Amino acid sequence: MKLTDAFTAIIKNEGIKNIFGLQGGAVVHFFDSLERNKVKVTYNHHEESAALAATAYAKATNNISCVIVTTGPGSTNSITGLLSAWQDSVPCLFVSGQARSNHVSYGKKVRQVGTQEANIVDIVKPITKYAKFINKKEIFVDELIKAIKIAKSGRPGPVWIDVALDTQWSDIKFDKKILNYNKVNKRKKIRTYKYQQVFNYLSKSKKPLLILGYGTKGLFKEKLLKKFVKKFKIPFTTTWNSADIFPTNYNFNLGIIGMSGQRGANQAVFNSDLILCLGTHLAIPHTTTLYKDYAPKSKKIIINIDKHQLQNLNVKFDLKIQDDVENFLYWASDKKNKFNFFHKEILKFKKNNWYEPKKTQKPNSNAFIKKLTEKSTKKTCIIVDGGGTALYAGFQSSVIKENSRIICSSSISSMGTGLAETIGASKSKNFQTLICIIGDGSFLMNIQDLQNIFQDKINVKIILVNNNGYLAIRHTQKEFLKGRYYGTDPKGGLTLPNFKNVVEAFKIKYLKLDKTSQINQTIKKLYSIKGPVVCELFIDPSQSSLFKQGYKELKNGIFQPQSLSEMYPFIKKSMSNTNN
Repeated sequence: MKLTDAFTAIIKNEGIKNIFGLQGGAVVHFFDSLERNKVKVTYNHHEESAALAATAYAKATNNISCVIVTTGPGSTNSITGLLSAWQDSVPCLFVSGQARSNHVSYGKKVRQVGTQEANIVDIVKPITKYAKFINKKEIFVDELIKAIKIAKSGRPGPVWIDVALDTQWSDIKFDKKILNYNKVNKRKKIRTYKYQQVFNYLSKSKKPLLILGYGTKGLFKEKLLKKFVKKFKIPFTTTWNSADIFPTNYNFNLGIIGMSGQRGANQAVFNSDLILCLGTHLAIPHTTTLYKDYAPKSKKIIINIDKHQLQNLNVKFDLKIQDDVENFLYWASDKKNKFNFFHKEILKFKKNNWYEPKKTQKPNSNAFIKKLTEKSTKKTCIIVDGGGTALYAGFQSSVIKENSRIICSSSISSMGTGLAETIGASKSKNFQTLICIIGDGSFLMNIQDLQNIFQDKINVKIILVNNNGYLAIRHTQKEFLKGRYYGTDPKGGLTLPNFKNVVEAFKIKYLKLDKTSQINQTIKKLYSIKGPVVCELFIDPSQSSLFKQGYKELKNGIFQPQSLSEMYPFIKKSMSNTNN
């Protein structure tokens, strides 16, 4: 069997139904085998887009994904997407074609040997779980299976195999029995005494709170989590990456924490007496740099699979357990403990997750996104681009329904991810409707993705938030640099095109919304359109964020960050219901 045909058989065995990539001389054999063996391929127009789309596909399907890129610049172009998969803990198989075996720079103190050749393995090693150059056909199948297992095991993440061109067309022996490698799924032995300590803490708590991270994602894991919350009636908050496990209106769901999270969710954390972190380590975006004073009145427990992460925590925990959250939830599933919690003391903060922005002639993006997503149906996927204003509004204002998802490369928070992730999410076939929230600056960064969206007739409502440049950065410049807006608006040297002309050049439908009075009418029209449509939302170029971490300017010109016990815009203490 041809080596790339064996690759295709293993990919199909993994249940990967769509591959992402971009053609190149060093990968034609891979794509030829995939196409001949009826595996769907999405040919993106940039390798960064292919990698981001594959990462979104993995999130949407709860399965490993695959991206194929050619040698040299084709490989380096995909590194932003690789970083996203690495930092968001997404299992993704990166396959790069390489120059011929005798034309590589591996092991040589030279910069390049073959045409467009580069030592990609050493470049990507720091942000992969496993990376290997393969130039011997005898080891290919074993190395591929090894890489896939590593990507999915423990804390998931991306792996990379670089395959020499002459190795790709080789004939190899392939026994289909080897495809049984993924049929065995042994449950890890559970250390019950550690888990019992968690329940001992819960028995002494009156106002406990779960903080759910991406480590709680996965079909079986989410099922166990929902059973756990329903059974023990413990309120919870989430990080960005876990915000879609429960619908927004779920009674015990108190919202999203963090410096760009929601006010009520952060208040709940600071007013709890016990925090149980499941699958999150409370990074700086969750706690701010004031992590030493994070929820000072709460006992803190963490269950996390990554031992290295547990050795490098910012927040001090009273109990640390290194294990897969699934094992704890499975152990707890048959427990009959009854706890006496004061739910009202925590649940009351949920109402603080929203306030109606002041109405102006131009629409407010937060108010629009809330109304738009309130009208969404089940099985909607909300894709939030990583660019500032759209990013914050997307998470702070979206209403998530049952069986819906919200996808974002949140750890890297990179501008220009949204369109590529829309393509990836659409290939999962799990959603009836997609909504992509993206800013005007981000929209230009991977504009070529509109061609895939048009070509595949993706049913997506693209909300293009036009704030005349980079609004989130202008907020920073206003607060810390006295309004010197270099590189963030037309006066500062950053200009933008007529987006209506751009969108229509791709033969995609276009709507314009620049008046608050037209919001309801526009939303109705958006949902009546099948296929891709771009709605350009013209907002006030100085529109404030719904919530953000506050700063206090001291007399010496230094800005002092404020606790997340209260977020900007600040409200009176009598209204805040906090103890701080």
